[in-house]
Amino acid sequence: MLAKGCEMLTYEVLVSQLDKRVDALLPQQVMDPSRKDCGGFVSSGYGRVGGSQIGSVQTLGFAWLCEGSRYYGDAEILERLLLGAQFCCKVRRPSGLFDLVTTDWDSGPYTAFLVQALAPMVRAARQSDLDGAESVAEAWGDIIRVAGPPMATGGFNTPNHRWVLVGALAQTLDLYPDLDLMPSIESYLAETIDINPDGEYTERSTGVYNAICNRSLRLAAECLNRPELLDPVRQNLDTYYHLLHADGSVVTSLSSRQDRGTKVVPHGMADSYYTMARLDNNGVYASVADWLVGFDGAGLPWSLEPLLTHPEWRVDDVVREPLVDTYQKVYPTSGVWRVRKGQMSATAATGITTPFGLKYGEVALSGVQICGCYFGLAQFKADVLTKTDTGVELYFAGKGRRHDGPIYYHPVGHPVSMADYRTVALEREVTVLPSLEMRLKIDEVDGGFDLRLWTSEPFDEIPVQMAFDFSPGGEFDFEHGAIKGQADETFFLKNGTGIYHVGQDAISISQGCYAHRMWQMRNSEGVRGDFRVLLTMVTPVDYVVAIRYGQWDEIKMALV
Repeated sequence: MLAKGCEMLTYEVLVSQLDKRVDALLPQQVMDPSRKDCGGFVSSGYGRVGGSQIGSVQTLGFAWLCEGSRYYGDAEILERLLLGAQFCCKVRRPSGLFDLVTTDWDSGPYTAFLVQALAPMVRAARQSDLDGAESVAEAWGDIIRVAGPPMATGGFNTPNHRWVLVGALAQTLDLYPDLDLMPSIESYLAETIDINPDGEYTERSTGVYNAICNRSLRLAAECLNRPELLDPVRQNLDTYYHLLHADGSVVTSLSSRQDRGTKVVPHGMADSYYTMARLDNNGVYASVADWLVGFDGAGLPWSLEPLLTHPEWRVDDVVREPLVDTYQKVYPTSGVWRVRKGQMSATAATGITTPFGLKYGEVALSGVQICGCYFGLAQFKADVLTKTDTGVELYFAGKGRRHDGPIYYHPVGHPVSMADYRTVALEREVTVLPSLEMRLKIDEVDGGFDLRLWTSEPFDEIPVQMAFDFSPGGEFDFEHGAIKGQADETFFLKNGTGIYHVGQDAISISQGCYAHRMWQMRNSEGVRGDFRVLLTMVTPVDYVVAIRYGQWDEIKMALV
């Protein structure tokens, strides 16, 4: 399974990699005392200081505090840490909070992210005998202390922010027990953790916010001595592993946040996997942590936090367990089906416009989309997932917002101003038409999957399409030719078999179908950076598409 990785997560390996991060970071800190932004870090993404402040300070602080680092106790790093604290004091708002300059100002949640990153450094500095450690603890600790009360009263924006705030407030209270923060913490926790029985948080954000929720809850559990807060972390970690592909990337099509549809190797999950491995003596969690930190970035500096906070963990006695790479998993509450066989992994899901996706080695069918030209109500987004003997079936009802199907409005017989038009619409009598229902039956077969699409027939000859979106960069071979699989290009597979291959990895589609030539069907989702292969039909549809995966044979020009 391990496409890339180190044999074992170790303190020495992480510290060595952290040093390289520090090497790259030092030129980004403003050291000119004549500049008002002296002490800040210039972010290449923003072209100004502030955007990278949190991670930059955490990186420097961890390196300065970790024995074995080239920067351990370094006088220059100490100066830089203290200058960074001075800069933060200058730019914080009168409330004690900080700005996320890309979107949120005077922000409690953003400040909570900052506090989460700083608190382990302050705690470790308090326990350190290094010259200057007391100054570091006081300078950065004061920023945390001042931020505590406004974080407690400042509110939040998104579901995960609640647990970020709980984690940060718990850390602040651990450092400054005289602060009156517990009522706010209790108020947030009274809402209960937003995780379903399948181990998914509300935002389903595998690429970003799962890691943040897990980290926040484990930090809160430790500082508050509430081990029950670790239960949702375990739930999520168990499910999360089954959403990973063989190359270390994770399924992101389920997310409701900015990571949806992106390729992400989630090394930010490593710190929670490792922490729970140590707390539970869990060899599977430890093996996942080992694997994830082997990718570029290694989850630093957070992957080092458990070993900074718990120096005794630097001697690792957790016996690793092998990771299973063959399974079928159904998550009924979430409406998700996952299949894994070595280098192959497939996903079917409700509630998203890519109800099926397949990855095999280097080639990725990022999503199959289905759409019909029918009142803007026929972009397939399954309502129900049902397990079958050979796979799953997805059902899409095609219903409108107010009625069972599409509608035509009738006149009301009195004046209607433009300002009242939307309100009056609720009073109008309507003619309701039948919906265009669809079913997608997915059967796992030897070497692939059969997708059977069935539609109802409210009217005959309604155009329908199946779009097979591949990550670009490969080649597509078909009966009478071959083309490059370039981003935002669309190809009609009129008949026969098409094979998309990247290197030696390949996925085939058959049989092609060509009933119309709509390049961009109205109300369908666009290509969005993929290479699209279209099969087109008209109602009534009852059609089977065979998807197979395997190796590309350059001599035979075929999948084997």
